[in-house]
Amino acid sequence: MRFEYQYSVEVTDKEVTGWLDTPKHDKQKYGPELFPADERALRRKTIEVLRSWLKRWTALTRASKQVKYERDQHFIVRETFAVLGQHLYDTIFFGKVETGFKEGREAAVGKSATLRVLLRFDSSADELAQLPWELLFTNDDFLAAQNKLVLSRSLSSEKGMSKEKISRDPPLVVQFLVTVPETDAYRDQRDRLIAALKQPTKYSTSIRSDVLEKWDQGKAARALRNPPYPQVVHVIGVCKRNRSQGQEGMQIYLDDGDGDGPRWRSGEVLVSLFSQNWELAPEDRVRLVVLHLCEPSPLDFEATFERLAPALVREGIPAVIAMQYPLSKEAEGRFVTKLYEGLAERQSIEEAVQGARNDLFTTFEEDRLFGSPVLYMQSVDSQLLAPAAGGEAGANVGPSNFLDPPAPTLSTLDLLLQKLGSLGKSQQLRDEAEEILREPPDWPPRLSQVKRRISGLMRDYTYRPELAEIFSALVKAIEEEMSRRDFF
Repeated sequence: MRFEYQYSVEVTDKEVTGWLDTPKHDKQKYGPELFPADERALRRKTIEVLRSWLKRWTALTRASKQVKYERDQHFIVRETFAVLGQHLYDTIFFGKVETGFKEGREAAVGKSATLRVLLRFDSSADELAQLPWELLFTNDDFLAAQNKLVLSRSLSSEKGMSKEKISRDPPLVVQFLVTVPETDAYRDQRDRLIAALKQPTKYSTSIRSDVLEKWDQGKAARALRNPPYPQVVHVIGVCKRNRSQGQEGMQIYLDDGDGDGPRWRSGEVLVSLFSQNWELAPEDRVRLVVLHLCEPSPLDFEATFERLAPALVREGIPAVIAMQYPLSKEAEGRFVTKLYEGLAERQSIEEAVQGARNDLFTTFEEDRLFGSPVLYMQSVDSQLLAPAAGGEAGANVGPSNFLDPPAPTLSTLDLLLQKLGSLGKSQQLRDEAEEILREPPDWPPRLSQVKRRISGLMRDYTYRPELAEIFSALVKAIEEEMSRRDFF
């Protein structure tokens, strides 16, 4: 699929330039803008501190959940994502570059079209490329969770962006490689994942999948190089950091087939699987690799599959989804379901990833999981399944359509107060809850944002169970309102 509206942001170590493509303008240039030297050092250091804080979010969330009804003992700071995201936005979206983004967004919205935002990092900007850009935040929202916008990034490559058409007719062939340890710490998580992957779905005519339950390098290699050739390879596992000769690397838990059983191996073992990908016919090559990071135990805050993505890009894989944070036990199933729902409904890779992010965002508001999937695109065309005859793939197709419902006739506050009045609670409690609801200067019109804000109040008042129960009921009432308006 070719996006009619695209805004590419080219980043070097010294400057940033925007390029806007629309049906009316081809390659309209914005910039370049030089990074302001006086702000750069402090902003980068602030980003690194906040990023380090986020890497410990899983541990902090666990600790916080162990403390009941003690508000002053909650360890997580809920504005962390937004503050970090605003710093990231200000790092590359400023001056003419920001003007180009706003013009592209306005033009796409005016035509109800999807805007593709592609962050392209030069080899001189490797340090910048590793920042969590999926948390970009502006105008009271995250770009990675917005409707009608897809966000991906690209690393510099000698091959450049592939211009090959990659779509084909169903079924989409997906090869799952499960490398999760068979230890007590992971057994439940591993068994649940395998059961979910094997469960038949209503997309059986659109997706054909196979699950390699235990790592076997020979079997994995044969699966990639023989019919039916997988178009998607989805690796599920855990990793840890490793320092050797002063260099920090990444290891993944694998059984390398040498007879010594499972052990921690270099991530290059996975990369080598794809070394012969370019020897296959174009229609038989792997087009998308998903690096699915499970929740670590024990915790390794810095462990991430994202380190493998550049190596796979260099092997010529057109698209790589890599996790920069581990998915929780509750979130991983939803991510897999939503991702393949979108692909089965003939959405582009970028639209399917955005839909999965959006679902994580609205379901797990307290976590940074929506920012975990990092999408690297080295192909102009990200359509895996060809559009249906007479139809068009896009963000408005299938169950992964995340359009917000129209704004209510009532103001948001009036709607909340109406829902509050219908709850079977004492007048005193309702009055107290109403006073809290009236505190914000304004409420957003979009119900998904309202739900997130009420969910935050529910968490903030866990030390007052009776109030937390009211806000929990309001969350359910908003969800019912969203469902009533066909919000999916």
